[in-house]
Amino acid sequence: MELMAEIIGKLQNNNSIYDESVDSAITQALLLVLDDLMTKGDDINAAMICSVDGVPWASKIDDDFDQNRFAAMSGALLALSDNIADEALKGETHNVLIEGANGNIFVLHAATNLLLTVFTMGNSNLGISLAFARQATETITALIENS
Repeated sequence: MELMAEIIGKLQNNNSIYDESVDSAITQALLLVLDDLMTKGDDINAAMICSVDGVPWASKIDDDFDQNRFAAMSGALLALSDNIADEALKGETHNVLIEGANGNIFVLHAATNLLLTVFTMGNSNLGISLAFARQATETITALIENS
């Protein structure tokens, strides 16, 4: 557990491979993607897009959540999952699902070096929420590749 806390701390304090100030037009477009995701998926109550190294690009999460910490944890979780899948010869990781007593969290690859973290309510339909999340990753990928 200490090792994971150390990794998350390093990611939080690491100089990003991205400029900290993402272009405002891209941020606005990404926020629209998140708005659309949360409108379609009424079980989805929060979402964020961040770089794989833990820098938030756009988020729709409550103010009492530290988006920098969630971005760092999401990056660390997906990197660890990628390594596990690779070591087990299972191929590319598509998503990571955390089922909690009060809700679920999906972390998905979105575009090159970006990821999408989606938070759902406890009684959500996992299949529908995941389908909307995957649609959002396709939109993010197209947006980033065309900008």
